[in-house]
Amino acid sequence: MRTAVFAGVDELADALAAELLAVLRDRQADGAIPCVVLTGGTGGAAALAALARRSGEPGVDWSRVRFLWGDERWLPTGDPERNDRLADDSLFAAVRVARELVHRAAASDSGTSLDAAAADYAGVVDAVDRIDVAIAGVGPDGHVASLFPGRPELRVVGPDAPSAVAVRDSPKPPPERISLTAPALNRADRVWLIAAGAGKRDAVADLFEPRRSPAAALDGRIETVLWTDEAAAAG
Repeated sequence: MRTAVFAGVDELADALAAELLAVLRDRQADGAIPCVVLTGGTGGAAALAALARRSGEPGVDWSRVRFLWGDERWLPTGDPERNDRLADDSLFAAVRVARELVHRAAASDSGTSLDAAAADYAGVVDAVDRIDVAIAGVGPDGHVASLFPGRPELRVVGPDAPSAVAVRDSPKPPPERISLTAPALNRADRVWLIAAGAGKRDAVADLFEPRRSPAAALDGRIETVLWTDEAAAAG
């Protein structure tokens, strides 16, 4: 795992955005439609804002970028707590994307059940042949996406594991969610973990201890990068 330490979350987000843009440019130069897994949380919001600020830089055709989410809150369409709403209000407000390449998990008012929505999203992820970058915010307890310590979703592993699962009784509200599984996230060429702020010190330290937090279960096919700041790295 490569560790990149910055003075604060703003500097971290700007550097992450620059590196992501370079990946997108390179993949599009090869004629591909790159795929990015987005995340929510403070770090995810900072990264999306940095991408929006730099979205006018040449070389990236945003209408030829595929988007997934690592997890989604089981809330109505447009709810401000949904992760896709965060992207709508920041990055997608600044760039023109192709609707058919923006893969949202169903909302609670979609007329389907949580289990059916998770199964449908797993099918969407399974149909994507390559994930270039999976961005995952790390919680104070080491959780990533909606994979929390000690939860049964972490035991969804193996070659037959679904790419997405329903989450109930989440220790963090809202209680119902849809989450990609660790095997799905580990399909990504690059897994980028974001952990910034003094509240993430223990989570960062756990990444380097024998005991394994949920974040420590992620491992990109090409690289795994911990994007952190001085406050979180102090532990």
